This record gives sequence, C-alpha cells and structure tokens, in this order.
Amino acid sequence: MTQPVVLITGAAKRVGRVIAEHFAQAGYAVVVHYGNSEAEALETVASMEAAGHRAISHRADLAIPSELSAMILATYARFGRLDVLVNCAAIFFPDTLADFSLEDLERSWQINCRAPLLLTQAFYQQARQRDQRGVVVNVVDQKVRANFHPEDFSYTVAKAALGNMTAMLAISGGSVLRVNALYPGLMTPSGDQTQADFEYSSERSTPLGYVAPLSEIAEAILLLTRPSFNGTEFVVDAGQNLVRVDRDVVNLYRSPPSD
Repeated sequence: MTQPVVLITGAAKRVGRVIAEHFAQAGYAVVVHYGNSEAEALETVASMEAAGHRAISHRADLAIPSELSAMILATYARFGRLDVLVNCAAIFFPDTLADFSLEDLERSWQINCRAPLLLTQAFYQQARQRDQRGVVVNVVDQKVRANFHPEDFSYTVAKAALGNMTAMLAISGGSVLRVNALYPGLMTPSGDQTQADFEYSSERSTPLGYVAPLSEIAEAILLLTRPSFNGTEFVVDAGQNLVRVDRDVVNLYRSPPSD
C-alpha cells in the first residue's frame, strides 16, 4: 500500500474528528480510534467513506496497555504501514492540589500521558522492525507553557509530563520516529460550559478576541508531519498563553445571564 496511514486517538467526535477529516482530505487512510463513542466513530468513518476517503474505526481502552499495542498491530495488519500517530484523546475534570484523589490522578496519568507514550513505543517497535519511518504528534495544552493555574490539577500534571517528553522522545526515536508536540488553547466547550459560555470565553481569553479554529489546529498537526519538524513544540492558541490567568478560562469567563 502506497497511501499514507494516520491513527488518531479520540477521533470519533469533536477535535479528533476534525483532525481525522483533515488528514483524509490530505490523502491519508485514517484509523479512527474510540473508547466509548462507537456510534460517533462509525458515523465518522461512514462520512469519510461517503466522501471517497479510506477509513476504519478501532476501539481501545487507553488505560489498558495490551489494547494499545493491539491497536498498533491491527493497523499494520490492515494497511501494512503506519505513517502518523496523533495522540489527541484526553480526559479532563476539575480538581486541585487540596482535593485531588489518587484514583483521578492515576486515571489522568494513564490516559493523558502513559497511553501516548505506550502507543509511541509500539509504533517505534513496529516501524523499526519493518525498516519504515513515521511521525508522532502529541496534543498537549497551552497552559503548560508557563501559564499554569491551580485548577484541573490531575489533568495538568499529566499534560505537563507529556509536553516535557517531546525532546527526549524525538532523540529516542532516532531515525525511525520524529516526535512533535502541539499546544492548543480553548477549542470547544468543556465541562459544563454552554455554547454561550464558550463564545463569551473565546472573546476574552486571548489578546485577539477569538480562539484558534479547529481547522487551523488540524492544519498545524498536518504541518508537523513534514520532514523538517522533529522535537518541535508548536503553540497554536491565538495568543491565549500570553494572557496570564489564575483560573481555567472555562470558569473565569461565564456568559452573563440574559435579561
């Protein structure tokens, strides 16, 4: 098979789906990973196939290491290659140093940091065995680029670890894998945000008065697959990281009630 192949975690909906569709339009065969969103994953695949693109879905629990290696193996069994791994899936919940639970910390670590690392390892092993080359793009978060605040503690700890592994993974990947990181800002409604809350926050959380559109997030990830990028940390957030905050913008900016 000569067509390049991309595996995107959390690609059934929201940001992951936009990234998947962007890669499909760029000529990639797409593996749509999902956890619990089977209906959305099947619909995403059907939509891409209807547009003439090649796509499959694959379910895996990112907290179970054996399912991660199995997903990489299944991709190679189906296509004979894997060119790009995009670690997009994440879990997010409110907690702080004062009240985080060990269970939540461990779950966040498993999904937000350990899973990308284990998927990268499995990708490396299979690509090296076949004398192939590939690239990994880890989706991190602008807040770990010196814009920390006390909220979302477990999530931030895991994302900070993931971001700080970029150079080490790029060096460790040698000539087999290139590894880059993308740092987005506010992208879609989170937690209990309403659409009105999201729009209100989008207007106030960056110097420009708007957040980076999902299409540009997807385009930035595609850019990071180019041969010139390795160990690159790329912030695409419309300048959100320049606005220092002491709370998550999801909580800091709430749409005032209408009269």
